[in-house]
Amino acid sequence: MPPREHSAASPSGVNISGTIGNALLMHARERAVHFFMFIFALDALCRRVGVVNPAVKIAAADAFRVAATHQVDSGFRSKDPVHWGFDEDDPKVVLNSSTSCRNTDAAHFCNLGLEAVAWARLAAGHGGDIHAFDLIEMVKRLAGNTKQMPQRINIGPDRVIDVLHGELAGVFLSAGKPVVSRANLNAYLAAATAAMSDYKAEQLRLKRLGLAACCDVYLDVYANGGDDIWMTLTGYVWAECGARRDALAVADYLDW
Repeated sequence: MPPREHSAASPSGVNISGTIGNALLMHARERAVHFFMFIFALDALCRRVGVVNPAVKIAAADAFRVAATHQVDSGFRSKDPVHWGFDEDDPKVVLNSSTSCRNTDAAHFCNLGLEAVAWARLAAGHGGDIHAFDLIEMVKRLAGNTKQMPQRINIGPDRVIDVLHGELAGVFLSAGKPVVSRANLNAYLAAATAAMSDYKAEQLRLKRLGLAACCDVYLDVYANGGDDIWMTLTGYVWAECGARRDALAVADYLDW
């Protein structure tokens, strides 16, 4: 397995403060956006390379890995008492500051990566086409983007969504339909709700009320119908296809 490709966070980037609960609201929502934008960009890349270089025919479902191959930023560790330790048993842990936890990870939004052989062929086969090149960079960026989150969340409830992304990506990319659709978003929300509810039930059984409270935040995001996620996704995909109208047909990627 090739090593993960790491890159530093932008020096002009910010880590928005607030409570863990508020940070999780943004994180769960952004995870859905990143997931769909990743499969859109990968699908668009594979199609575009196949057009500019017919010798390179790679299905998008064969071009990703169920593991992060890129990572922006790294975690944080501190023994300074000014930083708080995550208490998985405390239901009020979601009220703690999101920027002063003692142990944080750079938690991936997407947590999908790129299959090495397929990726090498795509990277070598774009023939200097500007659209393919831009899509290569977009896929890498979406694969690597992260947010600082308490480590216990990253290896706990957030891991549930990591697994879900690996299961759904292949299904959506293999269906032969536009990957960004209301039907696919509804399927995502339903599957995420079921998986997170199961995880929450296990945490309640184990009296881990802090982790259960974190699960509730994810579930709140999935319970709102996804209208805000849908509006963001349609705007992004429409803009990308509109800017590349000679290369990407919006009907191939977006089903209203």
